[in-house]
Amino acid sequence: MANYSIEIWNKAGNPIADIRQICTNFKWSKTLNGSETVSFDIDLFRLEKLIASLGLEIEPFEFFEVGRSDVRIKREGKYIIGCNAYSFNYTTSDPTITCTVNCVGYLNYYKTRYITAKYSQMAQQDILWDVIDRCNQMNGGDYGVRKGTHTGANVVRDRTYERKEVASLIQQMSNVINGCDFDFSPDKHFNTYEAKGTYRPSIHLTYPGSIQTFSIERSIEKVANFVYGIGSGNGEDAIQSTAEDIYSEDYVYRREKIATWNSVSVQSTLDEHTNATLHYLSDIIEIPVVTLRPGTLDLSEVDVGDTIDLEIKSSLTLEHVRGSYRIEKIDCSVDDNDSETVQLTFDNLDIDEIIPSQDEEEE
Repeated sequence: MANYSIEIWNKAGNPIADIRQICTNFKWSKTLNGSETVSFDIDLFRLEKLIASLGLEIEPFEFFEVGRSDVRIKREGKYIIGCNAYSFNYTTSDPTITCTVNCVGYLNYYKTRYITAKYSQMAQQDILWDVIDRCNQMNGGDYGVRKGTHTGANVVRDRTYERKEVASLIQQMSNVINGCDFDFSPDKHFNTYEAKGTYRPSIHLTYPGSIQTFSIERSIEKVANFVYGIGSGNGEDAIQSTAEDIYSEDYVYRREKIATWNSVSVQSTLDEHTNATLHYLSDIIEIPVVTLRPGTLDLSEVDVGDTIDLEIKSSLTLEHVRGSYRIEKIDCSVDDNDSETVQLTFDNLDIDEIIPSQDEEEE
């Protein structure tokens, strides 16, 4: 059992109130190089009573409003998620009116922002920060995001963007070979990493054991071993690239994919995207998802990106699922007593190259 707070922060960046006491069906998730989510239900009459009890002479939408209000989640006194209120869904079951609140991480700010810029031989993390900083300079475009820790190998890129959606721009920089990981801290600092997370060999999850249930899908649905990359331009005039994995073709036959990046106008950039797509899709995809027994991990310390030890025992077919795996996603459901149900999604792609770039746990 953990101790949670659900804090409302206003557009000016100031905390307003902790509303955990009136929230039910509380859930949160984190995804590596993706957007966090938070959802919960509120009884509207309890919300209005809470506002009155705080002595706030304001309307409900001044207290909590989509787009304007942020939500920060605190677990055991430590902030673990920051996000923005995205939607309120109202339903009634007489005499109660319930509001289901859905929140998304700060990356989502940039899904409705576009950038036109050109960079030559600039470090990839500096490109990303410059893009965000340009957004900050535009009228109404400063979401309060500031530069945090920018670390990683000094990989330089050439990039030309023409009305490029900023959220996908950031994520694509993490998906190319030797790309950098990133996150937005709960207090709105944008951080980049050579490899986000901590190598934690002391954590050993097993089934049977600390893993209560698991599911593993082994699929060729998304496998591609010959990739056609198409950049900006019309028809045959568009810049093009190809990448091929003959070993994968021999194992699972030839499986082709056409990938399009309409905003990419530089051949070397298109080649990077095409090769990265091949790299991530050429092998059979196997994703372990495990549900942990209560109290197995301290989610105030363990985070997405961390590498831990995973082992599925008692099955000859699945005995290869053992060794170092990286946490790609955390899903957590929290009951009214703050008891947690935790589900982790793992991947081990390039794990031997990732571990040396991660922080090491303290002994």
